[in-house]
Amino acid sequence: MVVLPEAFATGFSLNPKATTRAEPDQTYAFLSNISISHKIWILAGVIVPNENKTKAKNIAVLFNPNGKQVGVYQKMYPFTPMGEEKVYTRGKSTKTFDVEGFQLSPILCYDLRFPELFRMNIVQGANLFVVIASWPKARINHWHTLLQARAIENQAYVIGLNRTGKDPNHNYTGGSRIIDPTGKTVIEMKDKEEVASTKLDRKLVDQWRDTFPVLQDIREDLLP
Repeated sequence: MVVLPEAFATGFSLNPKATTRAEPDQTYAFLSNISISHKIWILAGVIVPNENKTKAKNIAVLFNPNGKQVGVYQKMYPFTPMGEEKVYTRGKSTKTFDVEGFQLSPILCYDLRFPELFRMNIVQGANLFVVIASWPKARINHWHTLLQARAIENQAYVIGLNRTGKDPNHNYTGGSRIIDPTGKTVIEMKDKEEVASTKLDRKLVDQWRDTFPVLQDIREDLLP
């Protein structure tokens, strides 16, 4: 599976009209062709128009190795400190997808700060979270800490994929990483554009959850 950041094709913007003129058809065709030619899954962030055209949607899309779009997750928590909710609609539900024996739940950037979202996915059977983001350098220590916390408290793999580079408002220093269900960092990327890969072991998730069965004590009656 290949993972690409939030709004990977256009960059993140509070002027979604500028980023959705040829979208999503152009990016969907690109992702589909790549998945077919390499026989891979792809999860990527895309900005698409909303149905009523007044706002846009910030989503993660999942393509299977046959080039078919098999999943869409819309960001549940727009970044209100920057006014994202004024131009992007809120997602309404969590999503979990079956990918090669894993139950994968996509997460988008600011969503990472809301642990109840992860818990709701756990109740749905999630054991792999993929967090795609445009997370700025100013708060990169939060990115590192929260990714590890979400892996530990949910006893799940967490893939955190952040952009690099800069835009007129922020610098982005990457810090992408993969964390296993025990909280161990398996892959740690730096502040430049690069590619890294590893294998995930579903058995490790099951073994750790059996050895230290924290999740059996979840209070579903307290979830939203």
